[in-house]
Amino acid sequence: MTQGRSKRSHRKSSGGSRLNASPRNTAEGSVPRGPADRLVLAQTDQILPGRALLVMLNGSALAKHLTNARPDVEWTIFTFEHFYLTAAVHALSEQNSDAPVELSCHPDLPQDEYDTVLLATDARASSELARDVLQGIANRLKSTGRLIVSVNNPRDHWLQNHLKETYGRITAIKDPEGACYIARKRPSPAKQKNFDAEFAFRDGETLIACASRPGVFSHRRVDAGARALVRSLNLLAEMSPPFDPTRIVEMGCGCGSVTTAAALRYPDAQVIAVDSHARAVQSTERTAALNQADNVAVLLTSGGDIPGPGTHDLFLCNPPYYSDYRISELFLDAAEESLRQGGRIHLVTKQIEWHHNRMLERFANAEVYEIGDYHVVVSIAY
Repeated sequence: MTQGRSKRSHRKSSGGSRLNASPRNTAEGSVPRGPADRLVLAQTDQILPGRALLVMLNGSALAKHLTNARPDVEWTIFTFEHFYLTAAVHALSEQNSDAPVELSCHPDLPQDEYDTVLLATDARASSELARDVLQGIANRLKSTGRLIVSVNNPRDHWLQNHLKETYGRITAIKDPEGACYIARKRPSPAKQKNFDAEFAFRDGETLIACASRPGVFSHRRVDAGARALVRSLNLLAEMSPPFDPTRIVEMGCGCGSVTTAAALRYPDAQVIAVDSHARAVQSTERTAALNQADNVAVLLTSGGDIPGPGTHDLFLCNPPYYSDYRISELFLDAAEESLRQGGRIHLVTKQIEWHHNRMLERFANAEVYEIGDYHVVVSIAY
């Protein structure tokens, strides 16, 4: 699995590159827009000397502000999301200092121990992911370590109660826009829970096992959009003559259900599964292995660059609905770049009008197929 890791300091990181960054007075720069970020930033004086870990779940703005505010600390910046990693790398590379900052994008938190861990959470996000991450943080804190965690919900009870159960006594800082908590490591560790999941679905007569982890889209089940995208493969067999792809890409692979179904249907094809989330890429690897689909390769990237441009027969995608179609545009860019002449894109969506019109503009053809509660838009590259 391709993973991201880079380092900004005199010391070299495994598989990393050097960045330069310099501290600036936080008061002179912009303040993070999110209330959870601002609440964490307000507690920079609570960061202990030594090593600090910033876990970025919902954006990258804190990376620049915290390293500016506390250049005396040895920072590790961690995220599951490759897009946040590249944004943080870009922001820090514009600075100029030898202060040690390591950046990492992996399925799990770094295995090192830290004096302080900082985390800004979103009350609307997955509580299971938050519990999984907080459990991992408890295992990474030193015996005298400190956790600083915030939430953008001024009426929060869930996070506060969970922290009390995990860490015992905590300090609560309430704010009109949210809450921030400071917790200290418990002498005796809390009971560990495994949040990973395995489940299965049928593709015709084939039972496909799936592996997933918190943070992966549609954790614990195969969503209806993915099922519709798998069923759209039937269109290839119904063509005259049948369309038999030998090079397949799935963009936004999630747990790998669609990728693995395509790989099993076309065992002689090379299938590339692409996602910007490190846990999605790892889950796709596990799903392919569970089904002995050894023709699957995975790629962690947020840029949309697919190896072998202009050589792929089939491009499968289920773009997310947030971001005002920016991710859909990225997916269509990648499809145009990667498909050979005569290659096909199958895009599943409920937002049919925009995607149909945009694919007509890009490919000069687009057919819409209603599959279950979804529509699959099919275009051919010319």
